[in-house]
Amino acid sequence: MFDLRFRKIYLFFYFGIFLQYNSHAQTIAKLRFDDDFSYLKADSLKTTWKEKIKNVSLGTNFQLSLGGESREQYQSYEHVNFGEVPSDFVTDSPHQLMHRIMFHANLAYKNTFRLFAQLNNTARFLNPNPINSQIDENLLSTHQLFLDYKFNNHWIFRVGQQELAYGSERFVASREGPNTRLTFQGATLKYVSPRNKLDFFTSKPMKMNTGVFDDVPASESLYGFYYMHSSSKSRFNVDLFYFKSESNLRQYMFKKGNENRHTFGTRLYSSLGPWNYDVELAKQVGAFDELSISSFMAVWDFNVSPVQYFYLGFSGNYVPGDKSNSDSQLNTFNTLYAKPPFGQTVALNITNTINLSPYVRYQHTNKWLVTLRSSFVTRESLADGIFTPNMMPLRPILGKNKDSNARRVGNIFALDVNYFPTKNVSLQFELGYCEAGDYMSDTGNGRDVMYFALKNAFKF
Repeated sequence: MFDLRFRKIYLFFYFGIFLQYNSHAQTIAKLRFDDDFSYLKADSLKTTWKEKIKNVSLGTNFQLSLGGESREQYQSYEHVNFGEVPSDFVTDSPHQLMHRIMFHANLAYKNTFRLFAQLNNTARFLNPNPINSQIDENLLSTHQLFLDYKFNNHWIFRVGQQELAYGSERFVASREGPNTRLTFQGATLKYVSPRNKLDFFTSKPMKMNTGVFDDVPASESLYGFYYMHSSSKSRFNVDLFYFKSESNLRQYMFKKGNENRHTFGTRLYSSLGPWNYDVELAKQVGAFDELSISSFMAVWDFNVSPVQYFYLGFSGNYVPGDKSNSDSQLNTFNTLYAKPPFGQTVALNITNTINLSPYVRYQHTNKWLVTLRSSFVTRESLADGIFTPNMMPLRPILGKNKDSNARRVGNIFALDVNYFPTKNVSLQFELGYCEAGDYMSDTGNGRDVMYFALKNAFKF
């Protein structure tokens, strides 16, 4: 373990270098195994070290590509989690430096086999509170290690440890926001054509630990398929999906048990234009111990561009909760492995909430993305609580009031500024404030939350 002072210096050194770095344009994907640098096969196009390591010939049949990223982030909270923190916390208003480095190698044999490997190093500094191993710190791990076999131009079989991310990431996400990204162990059969994509997959999420190469598969499973179709004659797109999840880690209103849940859903959305829509609907059935599951989700996002680069939008969700604690049915919706829906200001999920969220967005080419958003969140069912993004119970709290008739969870106001000076460098500024609702103060500490963050990322 590094000395804390050395680790601080190391972090600021990294932050300073990448903040000043400039580079030529490159195409870098969100999921790094999707990077495409095939245009660099001609030696005359390789002019920088970054381009030279993207297409290295190893004999006549092997091609090697190397890459990586560094992300440094400063976060400051006032009354994190509404001031309701565990007894072993030193403070409810921490500030912290979050560090991430990832390196990967992609080795291809002809146009048939591919081996992809990625190492991960994440660490947290300054915050005296206990570390959350799942998202805060993972000193060294094999984040991804998988083998692809390409049958033809359409079908690919992948086996090993891999990131999964589908659609708007409301169910399965790589979780870019937290310090440590999410990864799965399993197999995927992929079909790709110009207008259609289809994945069949079976997987187990990885349980992250803080040490060196000590991650293990979690006692959960996720199976299913995800299909995407884009129209060639209009801006209309449609996704269809099915997920089956099995877990013994779920807890609803203080009841723990074995969950077997099926999710059927669709997403209807437009390609970017002067007016846009994105609607996602899902139904869940299954069993939680002796209870049958029947739950529903509706999420929407509509926006219009009155002038160039500016969008006025209205998004939200209606996700009913459990109707009764004394019947034989569970109506609580499970968002599985979704990205945090309300950003980093509050660790709040959309389960059992009604959310109305107007926003203004400025999006200028590939350089600027600025969003100013308000989210007004209330509890849908008085018989159910609220949850964190990873589906852990947030309220009520054992030993405190669990029979509150209050509905208002909070009003969240957030500013998110992203600047991309080059294709390799991104800068982000976040400012958030959550006015705690009466449900929070009725069931525990209900203090208002302030959040501030600066982030710098470099990818090559």
